[in-house]
Amino acid sequence: MAGPLFRELAEDLADAMPEGCILKTGHPDTLRIGSKTDKLQIQSAPAYNRKSKATRIISWLYYAVISLWAMLRADKNTALLIVSNPPLLGPIAWLVNGIKKTPYVVLVYDMHPDTMVSFGVLSENSPVTRLWRKINRAVWNRAAAVYTIGPVMAEKLAAQFDPLLTPLGRVGVIPPWADTQRIKPIPKLDNSLAKELGQNGYTTVLYSGNMGISHDIDSMLEAAKLLATRQDIKFLFIGEGAKWQDACDFRDRYQLTNLDVLPFQPEEKLPYTMALGDIALVALDKGAEGLMVPSKMYYYLAAGSAVIGICHGRNDVSVTLENGDCGITVTPGQPDELARTICGLVDDPGRLDVLRKKARAVAIDFYSRVACTDLFIRSLPIDK
Repeated sequence: MAGPLFRELAEDLADAMPEGCILKTGHPDTLRIGSKTDKLQIQSAPAYNRKSKATRIISWLYYAVISLWAMLRADKNTALLIVSNPPLLGPIAWLVNGIKKTPYVVLVYDMHPDTMVSFGVLSENSPVTRLWRKINRAVWNRAAAVYTIGPVMAEKLAAQFDPLLTPLGRVGVIPPWADTQRIKPIPKLDNSLAKELGQNGYTTVLYSGNMGISHDIDSMLEAAKLLATRQDIKFLFIGEGAKWQDACDFRDRYQLTNLDVLPFQPEEKLPYTMALGDIALVALDKGAEGLMVPSKMYYYLAAGSAVIGICHGRNDVSVTLENGDCGITVTPGQPDELARTICGLVDDPGRLDVLRKKARAVAIDFYSRVACTDLFIRSLPIDK
């Protein structure tokens, strides 16, 4: 997909490479906006079609064929940076490396098949799972480097192959980031979207991003229902995914005037939509701990939102919020607890203000684009 985060990485990586970089993506916004540096070529590739399982698989296959051809045509000075989705990219890079000795680096955003096993799509002992793990191990062992996006994810990943076989010698951790120059706090009176979306005069509880099976959207909806009588709180959901229509149906069924559900907005509006959240929600269902890190959390921090993490146990969301002292975690599937936590922040504006300021400070110090992409580029074990 190569949304804003990956496009920014590609731009900074291109500037660091003598001959620049090529990014192949079907992301409509990235193709439309283009690159801010002349050293990055953005080439059109098949788009990711999320409509059904069949269209997703077809998208993966089509993109994989295009990628294989591009890899085989690349000259001997080319290195490859691949991500964990679509999952066919890893075996293709491994194959090309065997044929041409082309070095490749893997960036693991989502841990598969672990996520599918955790949510009951696959069983741990199924032939598909065993084969998938064997392929992953082969791909990662031969990589120049394997990176992931959180320390808890890195621990789980390192247990599945031998990082010492890679030139990097460990699983690198490059957290998601936000462009803190672009994503920053904007007072609602100065934010044109606040008036347009009816958020002025309210404490806005924002959820922005994918509404997939691993996100506890149900608890958020129930919390909105529980707080329907509060005249000072509004919930704003912006995104898409398997549970987006569920959110619309829930709002309509209970006639919730305190809940707005919108589709993804154009990327140009992102600084303004993110800045709407006085409180922002990020969720991991039980079973997703250590398997994924919602990148939206870092945008929330950059925008100066107090973050409520809906998650269980030790995971990269809870570790980030605890280390930065910039948010609160609550238990998944407990809308009463979530509603109480929201009310506690709204009714204590001093505490809410402190959390918001700490969130912004943590984003600048540790999760800015400059800090994270520079860490990634300097650690790459390939010639630059």
